[in-house]
Amino acid sequence: MVVTMPPAPSRLASALEKDIASDYVTFTPTTDAFLHLASIARERFTVMVPYIDRIGAEWAAEIFETTAAKERILIIRDAGQLGIGGPAATRLKNAVTSIIDYGGADPAEETFHAKIVLADGVAAYVGSANLLRRSKATNLECGMLIEGEAVHAVKVLVEAVTRMAADA
Repeated sequence: MVVTMPPAPSRLASALEKDIASDYVTFTPTTDAFLHLASIARERFTVMVPYIDRIGAEWAAEIFETTAAKERILIIRDAGQLGIGGPAATRLKNAVTSIIDYGGADPAEETFHAKIVLADGVAAYVGSANLLRRSKATNLECGMLIEGEAVHAVKVLVEAVTRMAADA
């Protein structure tokens, strides 16, 4: 399980300390999971998240800069969000090979709320983390790191979004 924990001291950390079962589970930090996926991608590395801010742009740039993947794709809900990212957004734009805007600013348009990180269609994160300051540092965010046959459905979905953008 992939988790971003609220900063200590937190009520959640206290509750986990009181539960003996938590001694027998491992939570992978969200950043570690994203960096792992970036490190194994060789052909295509895709990050699909609806929301991004300046801290998230820095976070995403760091992740994209670590991958050797030939294609580095960012799918976001409104590419205009990158306008508030300053130098971090510029760094991110330089680190990716394409940015797909799925939904734009029009609330009546089809869009998405899924959060997916996909490495070559062989491993993926599916969870709740956006590329926002709160998602990186303060919110409880949870997701699953998946490999094997389960990734195929994630790959099919992400490839459909990518094709849809190419056809637009």
